[in-house]
Amino acid sequence: MLRSNMRLCSKRVGFRRYHLKISDEVKDALHNKRPIVSLESTIISHGLPYPQNIEMALAVEREIRRNGAVPATIAFIKGVPKVGLDATEIEQLAEYAQKGAINKVSRRDIAYTMANKLYGGTTISSTMILSEKAGISVFATGGLGGVHKGGELTLDVSADLEELGRTPVAVVCAGPKAILDIPRTMEYLETKGCMVATMGPKGTNVPGFYTRDSGVKSPYNFQSYAEAAQIIHSGNSFGLRSGYLLCCPPPKEVALDEHIINGIIEDACREAEYRGVAGKELTPFLLKEIALKTGGASVSCNISFVLNNASIASKIALELSRLQNTGQAAIDNEPLHLKSSQNDLASNKEEIKKKTYSAVIGSVALDTQCKLNSPKVYKFDSNPGKASNSIGGVGHNVALSANLSNRSSNHETVLISSVGDDYAAKAILSDFGMSKEGIYVDKTQSTAQYISLLTQDGELFIAGSDMDIATKIPLDHINEKIKSLNPNVVLVDANISVPVLQYLVTLRKELGFKLIFEPTSSAKASKIANIKNLGVYPNHDFDIITPTENELKAIHQAMDNAGKFDLDNWFPVLDSLKIDKNISIKNRANNKHLKYLLDVGIFQTASLLLPYFPRIIVKNGARGVYIFSIEKVNSPSKLQLLSQNSDFCMFAKGDVINGDQYGVLVENHAVPVRVDVSNVSGAGDTLVGVLLNELSINPSCLDIDDISRRKNCLDRAQLGAKLSIEDTETISKKLRHLP
Repeated sequence: MLRSNMRLCSKRVGFRRYHLKISDEVKDALHNKRPIVSLESTIISHGLPYPQNIEMALAVEREIRRNGAVPATIAFIKGVPKVGLDATEIEQLAEYAQKGAINKVSRRDIAYTMANKLYGGTTISSTMILSEKAGISVFATGGLGGVHKGGELTLDVSADLEELGRTPVAVVCAGPKAILDIPRTMEYLETKGCMVATMGPKGTNVPGFYTRDSGVKSPYNFQSYAEAAQIIHSGNSFGLRSGYLLCCPPPKEVALDEHIINGIIEDACREAEYRGVAGKELTPFLLKEIALKTGGASVSCNISFVLNNASIASKIALELSRLQNTGQAAIDNEPLHLKSSQNDLASNKEEIKKKTYSAVIGSVALDTQCKLNSPKVYKFDSNPGKASNSIGGVGHNVALSANLSNRSSNHETVLISSVGDDYAAKAILSDFGMSKEGIYVDKTQSTAQYISLLTQDGELFIAGSDMDIATKIPLDHINEKIKSLNPNVVLVDANISVPVLQYLVTLRKELGFKLIFEPTSSAKASKIANIKNLGVYPNHDFDIITPTENELKAIHQAMDNAGKFDLDNWFPVLDSLKIDKNISIKNRANNKHLKYLLDVGIFQTASLLLPYFPRIIVKNGARGVYIFSIEKVNSPSKLQLLSQNSDFCMFAKGDVINGDQYGVLVENHAVPVRVDVSNVSGAGDTLVGVLLNELSINPSCLDIDDISRRKNCLDRAQLGAKLSIEDTETISKKLRHLP
């Protein structure tokens, strides 16, 4: 009877267990053993004013993504401990902070915050606790709490130090905050058994947050991301229950002068003592005083330090992930480089604008792929195979390849596309892997989906697609994003509508970006022929097109049907190139490449299209790429160099204009290494994505002025395609390590 009453009582009062809530993106990363970096949220709730706190939080997440890791901002949302916030939750947190209705949550505050369903910003201590519970080993922040000045009398010691002694999470920071007693902080950490190491050569001292050198000796040093990861991996494998403090001296150009900042800190401490400020209110008070007395310079430094630490933490997390997945040391032992950041993050838009150089307009879809088990295909019947789902769509694949292969943190590719408000969209956005800045949610449309059937050898057998939403991306959305990003290269795939193509031609004239057309399929490639008043060289509207052989022929047929080869402005350009006069019977017989191009019709169709598209990159599978371009070549030695850096090279001389020799350059660049085929469905998109990234970083990388750079660019694109061909995924994550 007593037990029965107890059960009844528990039901009446709604007694329940609390559970950690982990975002879908972080769950997926944990499941797939991808690198994750956790982030605290007191910088949102108590560290920076609105709206800088939101801008800062989003900028740090982007920095982590750019380095190949998944960010997991941690906070309490209505009492629920949440690992991995979306943009809406970050905004909610900032709004409650503005109202002063948010708790600062350390270990002691967790239970109260949960019980009263409060919003809470997590300190280092609580972020470590929730990180460990979620299974995250690396955490990036600004500066560490510690023993306050006079702490030997007041016992004012941050809970961060206690946590570092009992929670096995690595904290990457710029050292203890300069307002603290750093020597006593180090002594306390030693007693608690926390491993402390500072980035730099042996003998590098612990940084003092605002300054590069606190004057306090660091117990250990590390000089590579792999070395830091090995320390964490060794401790965790051995079952140690203490944390790791990895200190990163701030970049020289943003660190403050120690003599000036130390005087300001002393004044702030005296002011706090005079006013009786202590406990959890002391640190915010001191930081506010320092910000006032430095004219905001300390806040700017704080922002730069967090971004720098996030970048380093992501690279350590990447190396740790490799160790955990393979049990081996990382592929390389890359030396550490401090990231420098001199400017404030004036606004989120400004930060994005500074970082973005290219845009892809096109489709994103949920892909379902089935690879057959047997070489024999039974039509009109079920065939056994292995099925998988992934995010696809030509636009998405190209943008993802560009971002994965990107070697520069100052460049980013943004996908401009639409999704519906449905299950497929949620699946896509939860594991997007890049900026969602360009995604428009259309509640009137269903998200695009693509279903493909592959042969046992991995070759595409047949596919079906529902890409209608891509033709309905609002022009207003495209206009807003292109003008805010101001990219120097825009790639558009043929899933979009003719009005969008027409609009981009107009917008190109206004903004001056390079415009690339990715034909997508033979059926959709013909859309480009419907553009009115399509310009011809040198006033062309499209700089590059990237068709397959069949797509090239489809474009040619559509242009012919639309009367584009009957126009008065087209023929003079073609005539000036004098292509026919350069093709002799002898050349045809003696060169296998030229014979092939003529026999299958690639040479003829590409030649007729060149006045409209002065660089045509034909993706030709195992044969590599054939490039047709209108070029100015005045030196025989340049032609010789071009020949040495390609598998086939022919220059058909046209007219001499203003003393310059113009003509058509035809080249073949074969795949530079042997390829083991697993899945060819993403090869072309990968090649184009890597090329787009190269063009984004250096818009002239395909010009013949620097032949070595051009060769490297084309080889890198084909090596990227090789990685995807040999991977089970459509776009290989190994692109991150593309040389």
